[in-house]
Amino acid sequence: MKRTLLYIAFAAVLGCMASCDVIGEDERYIQEDAKDSGERVQRVLAEEFTGRMCVNCPEGAEVIHNIQDAFGDRVIVIGIHAGMFAMPVGVFADMDLRTPEGDVYNTAFPYEGNPAAMFNRSTNDGRIVSTNKDAWLTIADKELAKEPLCELTPTCQYDAATRTLSITTEVEAWKNMPADLRLQVQLTEDGIVGAQTTPTGINYEYVHNHVFRTAVNGTWGETMASLLEGETKTYKHTIVLKDGWVAENCNIVVFAYENVTKQVLQCNECPVVASAEE
Repeated sequence: MKRTLLYIAFAAVLGCMASCDVIGEDERYIQEDAKDSGERVQRVLAEEFTGRMCVNCPEGAEVIHNIQDAFGDRVIVIGIHAGMFAMPVGVFADMDLRTPEGDVYNTAFPYEGNPAAMFNRSTNDGRIVSTNKDAWLTIADKELAKEPLCELTPTCQYDAATRTLSITTEVEAWKNMPADLRLQVQLTEDGIVGAQTTPTGINYEYVHNHVFRTAVNGTWGETMASLLEGETKTYKHTIVLKDGWVAENCNIVVFAYENVTKQVLQCNECPVVASAEE
């Protein structure tokens, strides 16, 4: 029933684009964030390849946004600006959202056409990157239905005077974890306003969210311990935020993945600067 309601919620969000029908009380899904439920939950990492000159990418971003609305904080999003559509030319020369690491990922996970996204880097229809946005909800739902093997709990301590961010990530094994794992720590930024090509022309006030800024612990992360059920391990990292990055809009994303297949086992995120409500 709960999964059915999630689909109803997602369909309702899409339906709002075309109509103003009232949703009955018994058809409404009231979202319960994973962090408040006390349950062991599986999350999904949505990595979208995008670019400011990509006319179809805003539609892909909207689909991912709607999936995130439906599943709440169980969906972690990273927007990777890379490839020919991310070139800073013409009206897009005001800023460059590309990164060296993003260029590597764009090559390592080949795809044809945009929008394009990965969900826990799982393989679907023989490919890791899906360019069929109509299938994204199904792919995400499949990943979220898996039994979680571990929990990742990142915490952030930010020193505004020095712009230094200290990150602590605790890994707890809920099952025996496989060998040859890697831990990745990345930084994203929301609220970046800049021109974006859309189906109706260039939107000069487009808001870019979840923008991948850097891989804190290297392009492919670091080797992590393969823990047995009940074991825990803590990892610590430090980074100085670059000028221009708005700390209050930044998040740290952590995820564990299998080195060979690149399949993501679990992910989580935390804000660089905690809100006043937390």
